[in-house]
Amino acid sequence: MSPYRPEEDFLAPPVSLTLEPTAPEPGQTVTLTAQLTNTTRILLHGTVLYLSVAGGGQASSIGRLAPGASVTRTWRTRLSDDAEGVLPFIAHAIFDVHENGSDCTRTTSSLRLPYQSLAGAFDNAGIASDNDVTAADIDGSGSSLSAEALASAGLTPGAPVTYDGTTFTWPDTEPGDPDNVVSAGQTVRLAGTGGRLAFLGTSTWGAGKGPGKVVYADGTEQDFSVEVPDWYGAYASAAVVLPYRNTPSGRDDNPVSLFTFGVDLADKELRSVVLPKVGDGLGSGGPALHIFAMTVA
Repeated sequence: MSPYRPEEDFLAPPVSLTLEPTAPEPGQTVTLTAQLTNTTRILLHGTVLYLSVAGGGQASSIGRLAPGASVTRTWRTRLSDDAEGVLPFIAHAIFDVHENGSDCTRTTSSLRLPYQSLAGAFDNAGIASDNDVTAADIDGSGSSLSAEALASAGLTPGAPVTYDGTTFTWPDTEPGDPDNVVSAGQTVRLAGTGGRLAFLGTSTWGAGKGPGKVVYADGTEQDFSVEVPDWYGAYASAAVVLPYRNTPSGRDDNPVSLFTFGVDLADKELRSVVLPKVGDGLGSGGPALHIFAMTVA
C-alpha cells in the first residue's frame, strides 16, 4: 500500500450502529453493534472503537485495520429504570494515520422513550422575574411571561389553579428554569381514567395547530387535534390574561394570554399521550405550542 501523505485529504471511514431490540423499554437490556470499515487506502494504526449510551460506554481496542477490512464490536448494557426522553447512542472510532497525526469518525442515533411525567419533558424556560428579564425565552426572541404577573393571577410555583372546572398544578419551578414543554410529538406516560385530558398553555409565533394521540392501556389509540391562539393579546376565550410580558429591553405593557384545551376521553385506563405535533420546536420558523400543565379530569 502507498504511504500516507500528510497534505492529502481523504474521507473518514464509515462506522455504522444498530440497536437490538429496536424499541426497548426502560430497565431493559439492549445490545449495541458497531461496524467500522476502512475505506481509505492507508493502514489505520492504534484504532479504538467506543460505544456509548446515556453517558456510559465501553471502549474496544482494535489496533491495525488494513484498507478494505472491517471490524465489528458489540456491547450489552441495561437502560436505567427511570430512563426517559431522547437517549443518544454513539459509535466513535479514533485512529492514527501516521506517527504524528490521528483522525476520527462517528455516528449517532437516538432512541425516544416516553417521559415519565410532563415535568420530565420540560425543555423551555418561559418565565422570568421582572428584575431578570433575560433569564427566560418563550418565543425565541427573548420575551417571557412575568413571574410577578403570574403570581398576581394565582399562578405561583406548585399552586393548584382551576379553570372551567378543571384543576391544574402550575409548574413548581423557579424563574429561568425549564417550566414548559414545546409540544412536538413527545410521548408522556399517563395513568388512571377520566372524562377529559386537559392542557394549560399558550402558543408563540402564531396559532399552535397540530395532531396528538391518546394511547389506552388496552393498546387502542385515539387521535385528536388542537388549535391554540397566539399568546399576544387579551382573548375572551383565555383562561388567564396577564397585563404585560417581559422582553429583553424590559416590560412590554401589552397583554398576553394562557389557554386551556384538550380532548374528551373514552372510559378506559390510560397509558400515554403523544403531545400535539406543532412544528419542530422553538425557533423552527413557525408557531410553537407551550404546555405548562396537564391533567386527567
